[in-house]
Amino acid sequence: MISIAQIKPHHAHRFFAKTTEEKGHFHFIEGFTRMVNGHALDQHVHLYRGITSFENKHYHRFYGKTGPAIPLKDGGHYHIFENRTYYNYDEPLDVEFGGVLYSVDEQSKHDHNFNGKTYEIVGYDPSLVI
Repeated sequence: MISIAQIKPHHAHRFFAKTTEEKGHFHFIEGFTRMVNGHALDQHVHLYRGITSFENKHYHRFYGKTGPAIPLKDGGHYHIFENRTYYNYDEPLDVEFGGVLYSVDEQSKHDHNFNGKTYEIVGYDPSLVI
C-alpha cells in the first residue's frame, strides 16, 4: 500500500492578498503559484510572481516564494507568503499606449508590503489520495 508520504502530486495553489496602503492607495495581488510536486508533509514551497491590480494610474511587479506546506485535516495543505512589491513612481508618467515608461530624471518612488495564505490546491484532490 502506498502512503501519503510517498505520493508527491504535481499541483499549484490560488493566492489572493491586499497590499498595505502607501501614498493613499493599495493594490490587490492574485494568481496561481508555480507548479511543484509535493504533499502536506514534505515541507515543499512554491514560487509566485505577477503584477498588482492597476490603481492610482500604475501597478507593481512582485515575485516571491511561499513558506513550507502546512497540513490540513483533510490531507490537503496551504502555504503562508509575505513580501513586498517592486518600486513604482509616486506620480506615474503618462503612457499613451500602456506598458512601462521610466524617467531619466530622479522620481520619488514607493512600494507596498503584502502577506497572506494560499487557497485551494489546483491539480489534484487530496481526499482522493490513498
